Amino acid sequence: MNEVVELLKSHRVAIVDQIVGTLIEEVPRYALTDSADVRQSCELIFDEMLGVIDTGTTRRLTDLLTRLASARIAQGFAPTDFMRALTIAYPVVRQTVRKAGPRNDAVFSKMFEEVESALFHMIALASNVYASGMSKHAREEADSQKRRAFAAEELNQRVIASLASGVFVVSGPPQDTVLMWSPRLADITGVPAADMVGKSVSVVVEHFPSLPFKELHATVQATDRLPLTKIHLKLPSGVTRSVFVRGERLYQHDSQQIAGTVFIVDDITEREMLIDSFSRYVSKEVVQRLLSRAGRSSKLEGERRACTILFADIRGFTGISERITPEALHELLNQYFRVMIDRVSAHDGIIDKFIGDKIMAVFTGTEADGALGAVRAAHAIHEEIDRLNAERQSASAEPITVGIGINTGTVMMGTVGSEERMSFTVIGDAVNVADRLQSLASAGETYLGARTAELVGRSFELEELGSRVLKGRASPELMFKLLGAKA
Repeated sequence: MNEVVELLKSHRVAIVDQIVGTLIEEVPRYALTDSADVRQSCELIFDEMLGVIDTGTTRRLTDLLTRLASARIAQGFAPTDFMRALTIAYPVVRQTVRKAGPRNDAVFSKMFEEVESALFHMIALASNVYASGMSKHAREEADSQKRRAFAAEELNQRVIASLASGVFVVSGPPQDTVLMWSPRLADITGVPAADMVGKSVSVVVEHFPSLPFKELHATVQATDRLPLTKIHLKLPSGVTRSVFVRGERLYQHDSQQIAGTVFIVDDITEREMLIDSFSRYVSKEVVQRLLSRAGRSSKLEGERRACTILFADIRGFTGISERITPEALHELLNQYFRVMIDRVSAHDGIIDKFIGDKIMAVFTGTEADGALGAVRAAHAIHEEIDRLNAERQSASAEPITVGIGINTGTVMMGTVGSEERMSFTVIGDAVNVADRLQSLASAGETYLGARTAELVGRSFELEELGSRVLKGRASPELMFKLLGAKA
């Protein structure tokens, strides 16, 4: 059994969400396509790609890609749209495996190589299927171009000019001359086509010293493609833009002779600023989930998810508020929230909301990963609060202590409110239990629910506190106190 495949299956929803959101956000033609159709296609391809690893046969995947390619050609997709779409899945899968998988595990890394090989094989297979479908379509339509090859002389200038992406084409070796510099790329870079077309690629390097062109071009020469790569590009004007660059080798029609390389450049500066700004109020995961639902209705949505909830609260906060000035209280809260946000984020948690001096955080992923992340975050929070108190003591400021409650269970995760004003949160009994545990924890303590304790018992020392009927609940809840990490 390939553990990477099982990991990807367990993260299927999040992976497909991110792929769909990226497709709709970055490939204009997909934004005009029914989002449900795009999502269904992504789910089918993802499942069949994992099936290739399990069965070793690509027949079902080939049949699926053939059907999808025919549908996209009939919908008027340009080759550049399809090429861009092929490169999106790999970085999403890689990021998920790096984030959720074990570190420094040779066996796991070997299994990931199988998944990576299957992904690259799927991309190559899809490219061949689409190229074959385009050729068939061209023969059937007398008024369409008969030669839909990826050669620079056959690129449709009007299509390139209308793309939201910038495109530049470099001839094959040994000339390595700029054959095309699209109007959109001129807008992005501030460098007109007249300054680039017909010039050596060395001119590109001179204009953009921060662009690692030699490394990017070497990747295409070695593998026939450049995966999606994020670059901070400093322009001749001095302005820096965030861009995605991807590339594909072009071959002469019906031959293996290299025609050149096409590079596609997407300006994501505004998108990065939006995500960065929005993420100050909600987590990046929430932003990605909202982007993945672009084009859908604005109705309130939710889904059942197993996750771990953490509540933390400053003990004696009301008394502290009475004893210090508003300015000192403002500084204390900023110091406290900085600790909470940093430690929760460092362990893959999401700050769901602030309630006065109380925070609510959510840890997703697998049930075990979420529980471990939450408990590690709690342990780190107490350590950071101790460090913060040492700094405050040296400044003759009043120390603070925190009580934490953690519980694992099934919740409803999604938007609540109305169509005019929504809030993304989690609700359910597991949330209520976590809050009640927090209210019982003394200063510097962390209380865990039974399911959380079961999931982290091998990694942390726990003290069983017995069962207790929590406020607002009829049945007793078995509680545990976190003592520390096991040696």
